[in-house]
Amino acid sequence: MNGLMGLGLWGWLLSLAGGFVFGGVFFISIKLQTEYVVRKRGPEWLLPAALYARLALVGIVLAAVGLAVPGRRIPAVMLAAVAGSLLARVLVSRMVRRSQDVKEDE
Repeated sequence: MNGLMGLGLWGWLLSLAGGFVFGGVFFISIKLQTEYVVRKRGPEWLLPAALYARLALVGIVLAAVGLAVPGRRIPAVMLAAVAGSLLARVLVSRMVRRSQDVKEDE
């Protein structure tokens, strides 16, 4: 077997990086949506439209992974991608908290 769960080191690293990029885009878009709509800087219809756009993006990514990756390697790819996405979530939440702390200090 080539690495853990048949994926190999490069497969795990690529899946982790892909999950990190996807998670970063996903969670930063939530942050931007909150700033834009909830703080009355944009139209109210943008909130559900952005929500459904993110939902469609998740569906497209899942379908692409399902079609591009061999069946027995999908669990390993998704496990690494979820780990990368969670890492991106932690970094985005720290970025949001840091920006709020700076605004409160001013």
